[in-house]
Amino acid sequence: MELSAELFEQTIRFFKGDGSAIKKQRRAHPRVGIRCRIKIVPITAGVPAEAIEVWTHDISRAGIGIISSQKMKAGDRFVVRFPRADAARPLALVCTVKCCSQLSKGVHAIGAIFEGVDRAEHAPAAGSAPNPASAPAAPAPTPAAA
Repeated sequence: MELSAELFEQTIRFFKGDGSAIKKQRRAHPRVGIRCRIKIVPITAGVPAEAIEVWTHDISRAGIGIISSQKMKAGDRFVVRFPRADAARPLALVCTVKCCSQLSKGVHAIGAIFEGVDRAEHAPAAGSAPNPASAPAAPAPTPAAA
């Protein structure tokens, strides 16, 4: 899955990043460096696990890089939620891990691609506002459309 240019812009608008780095890259999907804490919900055997807090490293239209204390392996899946300025609900995306490397003891760099929108997404509680520094956990995901 690839985010549309509009959806990508809405997603990164909430985060501080190094947009100038895009011009220096020769990638099909240039990355924007973003540093903030978010929660992801690992999916094991189709069942969502307890949310874990991770740091974002970068994002592109096709995927996300995160830093986690939890090791993951290629093929593992998780749901990540991004706040949106003009929407009541955050954007919840199902991601599949493509690579994981240990940076130091208990610190792992994880690269994942976006597979699809989490269709099981529910509206946040009334009066709650999205916070990019601590995005809420996502509900159980449904399979992404192929």
